[in-house]
Amino acid sequence: MKLKAEQFLNAPVAGMSLTAEPKSRPWRRPSEVSTVDEALSLYAPIFKNKKTTKMMMQQIENGVPLTTIADILITANAMEGRHTLDVGVLLAPVLIETMITVAELAGIDYVVGNEERELPEERTELVNRAMRSIQKTEEIDEEPTIDEDVTENLEEVEPEEQEPTGLMARRSVS
Repeated sequence: MKLKAEQFLNAPVAGMSLTAEPKSRPWRRPSEVSTVDEALSLYAPIFKNKKTTKMMMQQIENGVPLTTIADILITANAMEGRHTLDVGVLLAPVLIETMITVAELAGIDYVVGNEERELPEERTELVNRAMRSIQKTEEIDEEPTIDEDVTENLEEVEPEEQEPTGLMARRSVS
């Protein structure tokens, strides 16, 4: 009990976030750039640096969708105050196309992230294969798990009607 009280006393006070200096946080300052062209120049060093490009290609090769990578880049730069989120949304297709070009030059298969994962025919085939495997396992397990004699002797038990309870419950008149 004492631990909870100590945690409560150490918690931030309501409105504490409003007590910081007006431009002391990145999200309280105007962004560094305000156009898509200027923001694109912020991302150029990422694709020029061999180390970051190699790390990005490893993630693409692992199957991370390009849209996810673009969202991470945009969100991180918006949090640091380099550009606004709306500029990032306009910049996303350019980043994705750049990653596609780099991945194709490297010979890496990529997933954009906006395509449907499986075609309906492939889903149907997967379901059919799953059903066949279930049928095979059922054929192997021919022994019934519940004794059939016991199930035949069971009578259906009707549930008893319960009287309504509570403050507003009405009793039925019989």
